[in-house]
Amino acid sequence: MRYILPCFFPSPIREHHQALVDEIATRFDLRYTQRQAIPAHVTLKYHFETDDIAAVERRLESFARAHAPAPLRVGGFGHFDEDVVFVTVTPSAAARSLLTALFATLRELPWLPWSPHDGAYLRPHMTVVEYCRPRFPEIWRHLEGRASRFDAMLDNLALLRQVGEADGITRWAVHRAFTLGGGARATGGASPRP
Repeated sequence: MRYILPCFFPSPIREHHQALVDEIATRFDLRYTQRQAIPAHVTLKYHFETDDIAAVERRLESFARAHAPAPLRVGGFGHFDEDVVFVTVTPSAAARSLLTALFATLRELPWLPWSPHDGAYLRPHMTVVEYCRPRFPEIWRHLEGRASRFDAMLDNLALLRQVGEADGITRWAVHRAFTLGGGARATGGASPRP
């Protein structure tokens, strides 16, 4: 099975993100991110495959119990080349320490792959639109001066499991979610809306 590990954001960030995604999808006819239907989040660990997710779950559950939430700042726009536009997620010093500890915990699994975007190279962000190169200048001008800023918390870890693919869009469901300072909750394969 294939998994990713995000931290989901609550309201009002969730609504703000969805409004941006929907607006860009409609105005510029770029619907890929909208069709993915993953709520506002920051990815903490990119794709990995395993048939033994229990080893990851044990580490995440222990990690979540042992660590308190840490502040993040969500706001401002950035981009990866001209292919992805995102809302910037800026970790506080406490959140950077928390992420370093999380990566160290996950690195205890020698089989877990690390992409060039993982671990120390992670650039925290909340994607607004992908595959936008042909319309990038227009999108960037459209977003100019429209940034909102939010205080948030890195307070949850959600294991998403790939549940299929349809029309070129990978579908994900929450496999299990962990609350920092609290442990885990099973979701029974619900859609990614903890």
